[in-house]
Amino acid sequence: MNKPKVLWPTDFSRRAEKALPFIASLIREKNADVHILYVIPDIARHEPWYGEYDERHIERLTKREEQSATKRLNQLCNKYMDGCPLFTRHTAVGEPAEEILKLIDSEAMDMVVMTEHPTHIADIGEPTLAKVKRMAPVPVEVISA
Repeated sequence: MNKPKVLWPTDFSRRAEKALPFIASLIREKNADVHILYVIPDIARHEPWYGEYDERHIERLTKREEQSATKRLNQLCNKYMDGCPLFTRHTAVGEPAEEILKLIDSEAMDMVVMTEHPTHIADIGEPTLAKVKRMAPVPVEVISA
């Protein structure tokens, strides 16, 4: 069997880090090819919360967030996974579940590993995990946090 391709979406939370032992076991036992994804919220899709934003302002904010995400991915890799030499790192801008599902398709993933997060706010739409589980064409392993 070929190396399984595993997607681990993270929001850099401590809860998301609870998936690391499982990810490590997939690497050890199955020689998994792990892809890490962080999704940057697309602020252009939301109503402005203070004044109006022009396109240049949105681009600057998104660029700053991309730089921060890259830095945080590198910190995560260096802290827990010896620099992630065998990992592929991805960032995307948009709605998390949509971006996760796109990457599953574009990279032909075999599995997704996600951590359960409690929902704190009512009526915010379908939680990311629920949407990915419902729509993913591959198994979704849920790690309890």
